[in-house]
Amino acid sequence: MDDKELFENYKEAVYHYCLYMLRSRADAEDVCQEVFVKALLADRSGIDYLKAWLMKIAANECHTLLRRRTNGEMKEKRAFWLGMPLRSPQSVEQAYEKIEMSGEFEELLSRLKPKLREALLLYYMADLSTLETADALGVPIGTAKSRISRGLRALKKATEKESAMPEKERDGRASSY
Repeated sequence: MDDKELFENYKEAVYHYCLYMLRSRADAEDVCQEVFVKALLADRSGIDYLKAWLMKIAANECHTLLRRRTNGEMKEKRAFWLGMPLRSPQSVEQAYEKIEMSGEFEELLSRLKPKLREALLLYYMADLSTLETADALGVPIGTAKSRISRGLRALKKATEKESAMPEKERDGRASSY
């Protein structure tokens, strides 16, 4: 497969995976571009599953960006809290607006442990097989199956809790599962 075919065949899958991992179009576009730059420069002769290989590159790039972002946010928060007096907690209105702004499914996904979320995104959103998901995650196939199963159970449990909660509590909650 030549470079153009590689890009045309997998650009949507890589972009959507990055978008769900990073929750930002701009970041997803940047990471997607970086993934294809690395893929086009790499030797692809010994690769059996191109899509899984690309998704592994995408996962690594997303993890790197998220780690950098988390470290930067922690430094900013630390500097902010050291320089500011204690502030009042977030108002109910602000909490409600935050919940309303995020999509319900995206919210549920974000509550999952990163390893479970990543396995679900690779399997369902990137449409990889279980074997390809395991390869992209760099884990045995049994571990990939387990993460997918546990992720689905966690999503089901979270949706059951959501639907069982009275509407007033659901709208005012700010905690995660």
